[in-house]
Parts: sequence; structure tokens; C-alpha cells
Amino acid sequence: MDDDATRDPRHLPNASRPLARYALVETRDPEAARDRIGRIFCPHRLIPVGADAASLFEARHHTVGFGGLTINYVTYGAEVEIDPGFLDRFFLLQIPLAGAALVRSGPHETIADIERATLLSPLLPTQMVWEAGCEKLIILVPRDLAEEHIVRVLDRIPKPFGFDPAIDLRRPRGAAILSQAKLLQHLAESRTQPACGTNVFESELASAFVTLLVGHMLEHAEGSGTLLRPQLVSVAPSHVRRAEEYVRAHLDSALTLPQLSEEAGVSIRSLQDGFRQFRDSTISDFILAQRLDRWRALLLASDPEAKVGDLALAVGLNHLGRAAAAYRDRFGEVPSHTLRNRHR
Repeated sequence: MDDDATRDPRHLPNASRPLARYALVETRDPEAARDRIGRIFCPHRLIPVGADAASLFEARHHTVGFGGLTINYVTYGAEVEIDPGFLDRFFLLQIPLAGAALVRSGPHETIADIERATLLSPLLPTQMVWEAGCEKLIILVPRDLAEEHIVRVLDRIPKPFGFDPAIDLRRPRGAAILSQAKLLQHLAESRTQPACGTNVFESELASAFVTLLVGHMLEHAEGSGTLLRPQLVSVAPSHVRRAEEYVRAHLDSALTLPQLSEEAGVSIRSLQDGFRQFRDSTISDFILAQRLDRWRALLLASDPEAKVGDLALAVGLNHLGRAAAAYRDRFGEVPSHTLRNRHR
């Protein structure tokens, strides 16, 4: 094999790749890759592009849990467009190991390469174009875990809380993030036995790593004045979390305030106040957002013959016109466009 072939990631044996012992996906089928990788991250649109996409596409995904985080290696071989929309439940650190990618996170646009990583917010829509041969080390940080660390530093979650996702890996903080990410990867690869239960050592290392990421968020926050104004803590009390969990589990059903207050174990007024104080939202707005997110997930995962209206009804959206308008406001496209492009 010549030198060019040796350097080409498509020719690397799987055992030579990061996290090889945790291989989960190896497929040349884009639909299978989208479905199986989406189970770890979130439902998303995955479209190979370019004249040679069919011959180059070869998705590989290796994944392992570590101290509450999820460490991943992902490559697609071919150039691909990826549109997960809102990540919602996690922050996502993406470190290119080879190649480059165009990453859009809300208003920010970054060319990520071996010198520049990205940290994606769950609160902003994400779109990406990975060039052919791009490989990434990706660390998923649960949103609740990151927010707990932010609260430890500020005693609150700033609202709004936006930050520049680009991380310069040549600068001190970026270099530290890269070094610690590689350490977590190495420790996961070096396990002598599968992790079971709670590993205190791994949890402490993961916690220190999240603190580094939070430092980046705060250092690159949009409008430093927002960090100094008193704000509301986003780590909600148990009755708010119980109501949220019930809503997510019953999106296909009629949801009423008396029903939710009973499930949460508090009065209607207390529940409403809790959502306003800790989620900066009304209960009805929260329910609508969850239904729209689930609708989008169904559209992205559906068969070509699926009906937009039927999928809306499946998540409790009974007024299609109003639901479609709200969907457009949230995702920047109409539902039929999501479904059509999903099968492009």
C-alpha cells in the first residue's frame, strides 16, 4: 500500500482507529448509519453529497461511556451534510482528527479542522458539512451535567446564554481541552474490564473535563454583562422535573394543567411559577416545544410514504396549520420540507 493510501482514513483497518474496541457502526448504507448513529446522539438528516459519494461513503461510529460522558469516534468517508436541528439534551464537543468540516451553530459559522474544535450548544440549531475523509473525536456532555457546573461557578444560568462555539486548540485553554479529551479517550481504550456501576475515578475526571468546557463557554459568552446580572437558576426543583418527564412520556395524549399538577404533586399555581422561574417558559410553551421536537424526530426517521399530518397527530398536534407555523418558527423550514429533504 502506498503512502497516500496509508494516510487515507478510508484505508485504515478498524483496529487502528480510535476507540476501536467499542465499534458500534460500520456500514456503507447512509440510512442505516443515520438511524444507528442517531440513537446515540439524536435524530438527524444525513445526506452524502458529491459525485463520488456512493463509492466513498463508509460510516464508522465507535462509542463508550465514561464518567457520565459519552466518548465517540465518527467518520463517514464521503462528504456529508448533517442537520440535527436543536441538540436539546446535550452539549457536543467535536474535535477533528483528520480533514475539516463547516459547522453552523445558530448565528456562528466555523471551519473546524485539526487546529479548531467546536462546542455546540443544545439551545441553538446545528448544521454541518463534513468534507470527505473527515474524522472526529466527539464527546457528548449531558445538558444537566454542564448546567450543574455553570451554576457552581455563577450560582445561576445566564439567560440568554450564548457563546462562540469555536475552540482554538493552539491556545492554552484549547490545548488543555484537547489534552484532557485525549486522556479520557486513552483511559477508555485502556480499560482492563468493562465499566460497571459508578466509577468514582472516571466521574471525577469527567467532572474536571466539564469544568474546562464551562470555562470556554463563560470566557466566550456573548455579552459579558449578562453574566453579571442576577439571573434565574436553570436546575429546576423535583416537581418541575416530574412534570417535564410526564409531558415527554405522554406527548400523544391530551395534557391538562390539573393533570400535570397532580403528577408533579404541587398546586397548579406552584407548577406554573416553577416553570416561569426555572425554565423561563410557560407550561403550554414547554409542551408545544416538546411536541415540535418529537414531530421533527418522526419526520427525520419516517418512511417516504409517511404523512406529515399523521405524524403531527401522533405527537398531540391536532391543529396542523398552527403546528406547521410554529414548526417553521422553531426550525426555519416547513415540516414537508424536512420530510422531503430527509429522502433527497
